[in-house]
Amino acid sequence: MKVLSLRFSRAYRSYEEWAVPQRYTAEKLRSLEKVQGLVLDLGCGTGLLSHGLEKVVGLDIAMGMAKYYKKKFGKVVLGDAHSIPFKDKSFDFVLSSFALHWTDIEVSLPEAIRVCRGKFLCAMPVEGSLSQLGFPFPKVEQIRSILQRMAYVRKFFLEDVPIPFLGWDLLRFFHYTGSSYNPLFKGGIISKERVKSMINTIDKPFFRILFFSCEVRE
Repeated sequence: MKVLSLRFSRAYRSYEEWAVPQRYTAEKLRSLEKVQGLVLDLGCGTGLLSHGLEKVVGLDIAMGMAKYYKKKFGKVVLGDAHSIPFKDKSFDFVLSSFALHWTDIEVSLPEAIRVCRGKFLCAMPVEGSLSQLGFPFPKVEQIRSILQRMAYVRKFFLEDVPIPFLGWDLLRFFHYTGSSYNPLFKGGIISKERVKSMINTIDKPFFRILFFSCEVRE
């Protein structure tokens, strides 16, 4: 996680310019429910998901992202989704977009639900996204199984969200959003030769996004 947090920290200046699918996904996720009360933005990044929210706290593992978020929204905690530093049922809503696929969802999803007293809304890339790159995206049925143990699942659907970059611009997209990391490779680093070979095979890059809304059980 240290390597990942450093990559995201370095990308905070360029993130919003390049994060086109991330921006679309955040806007769609917010539209699923009327979000009100005290909100936790889990894996907040630069705050694409927090726009328009009155009472919101961000949480992120990356120092650079957290500092940027604080300037825009005020309240942020440097922390890990595997061990959220808040008491049970602290928030009316917990929101997360393009963050939890970097985590062990068997730990992070129950943690998100633990600190929520109302609804948990999430969007994350899942298996089927950028298959040529071999990234271990979470499986849809695994996510559904975890949620059903602890919450009432109200909305649960997939959408393929295009990445509007090809070739070396696709590589720049990964670099400038901090997401050029693959845990299947040693140190998360892929050689330039391997990267060039992979991106040349992708002509219609997209993320398969799972959107869901669930209500926490009493």
